Amino acid sequence: MIGMTAVITGGTDGIGAATARELRKRGANVTIIGRSSEKAASIVNESASLDLPGGIHAITTDLSLMANVRAVATELAERHGHVDLLLGAAGILISRKEHTAEGIEKDFAVGYLSRFGMLHTLAGAGAVTPTTRVITVAASSPVVPQYARMEFDDLSIVESRTGMTSHGQAQLANDLLTAQASRRYGVTAIGYGPGAVDTNIRREIPGVVRAIMKPFFARSTRKASDVGNQIAGIFADESLAPGGTYFFDRRGSFPTAEYVADPTRQDQLFEVSVELFEKALRNARS
Repeated sequence: MIGMTAVITGGTDGIGAATARELRKRGANVTIIGRSSEKAASIVNESASLDLPGGIHAITTDLSLMANVRAVATELAERHGHVDLLLGAAGILISRKEHTAEGIEKDFAVGYLSRFGMLHTLAGAGAVTPTTRVITVAASSPVVPQYARMEFDDLSIVESRTGMTSHGQAQLANDLLTAQASRRYGVTAIGYGPGAVDTNIRREIPGVVRAIMKPFFARSTRKASDVGNQIAGIFADESLAPGGTYFFDRRGSFPTAEYVADPTRQDQLFEVSVELFEKALRNARS
């Protein structure tokens, strides 16, 4: 991966930070994007101490705001011209009703719309091509459970979903984005379902709820470093054909779920995504 340009949203913590470290070891030039300037500085300093090709550059911003997402994507396109590897790992988990200053439900804004906006803006600037590999961390699985099935044909319903329901909506939307990214943007798109991972994503959940959830993840929880190593390996896998859609977890690859493969559902999500992204930008200007 020497000389490759990698961009990671949510790259200052958890899966994103772990993947950044692995890509850096393989010689990539990595840009991590996240909120914490302290965590970003720590990762950059760690990278600088390595006597290896490549490096890590950090951009500190709030990815819940689409004006920031567009600004960063535009900056990256102007700076690099082409992005070889793009990882969408930014995400939160909240159980309460909360909206951003731009009027978008916060979980959906961070966990899905920021990823859509980054790819959409980079594509519009000509910074992604068929050689670009895009991995989106989501709830990828061979079958979408009945309780996780949601539609995107009505914008008002999409906007009405909040809390844990919105989190599930974001996960499904990420898989639908992966399924259509190849035909829309000409990239090699991979959806990655990591399962339970030891990260800070549940930090905003009330302590009592976290305590109740803990036993359900105790045995199956993976280290972020293990996940980052696997994602870096997927990025490096030369057998992945341009234009293909692949879904991975620790068990390996599997076919796209039938529910996710529906082109009509994909198109409906795309239309809603563009409308919400543009709404957020309008609200940011007002």
